[in-house]
Amino acid sequence: MPSPGRTLSLIWERGPLRRTLGLTVTVAFSVAALPIYAVATGPGFGGASAAGTLVAAYGIGNLLGSAGLMLRPLRRDADPLMSSLAALVAATLILVMLTPTLPTSLIAFCLAGVANALFFAATLAARSEYAPIEARGQVFIWVGALKIAAGSAGTAVAGATIAQTVWAPLLLATALTAAAATSSLIERSRPRLSRH
Repeated sequence: MPSPGRTLSLIWERGPLRRTLGLTVTVAFSVAALPIYAVATGPGFGGASAAGTLVAAYGIGNLLGSAGLMLRPLRRDADPLMSSLAALVAATLILVMLTPTLPTSLIAFCLAGVANALFFAATLAARSEYAPIEARGQVFIWVGALKIAAGSAGTAVAGATIAQTVWAPLLLATALTAAAATSSLIERSRPRLSRH
């Protein structure tokens, strides 16, 4: 079983695994802002209970996305698919910021959940496809652990930045996710860097 240092080194050395980790951590950090945003905007939609409804819509979107994947699994290579789906997550975060009413916000939160479920499935496929057999378990554990840490950090940053303006957390999340998706696309176009 590879040591933690060797596992992280292996992830960093392999382009697809490096992109998997980078995108997984960035998207986890970004979508963690959604519950904070829901709490901040809920009173404007008629009361504090609206925040819970918005978060529930996000959860329903995740369930719908997962159900859709059971009926129609992902069919593209995981590496390029992750970049596309990360860009889709960024687009849904923009949609969340632009919705002016509770019904449209519920739809936007639900779509964000769907996009996140599809993205998460692509990252699981990437871990399975690109990790060497002897380190597959460790790669799963480390990417998952760093994803959880990134989600916690995203919640903390969202809570700290929302005091400035209600849009700040999602603006930051959208920018980071779009930048990570673009960076992964650029890196993949350079065979020397993306294949070892």
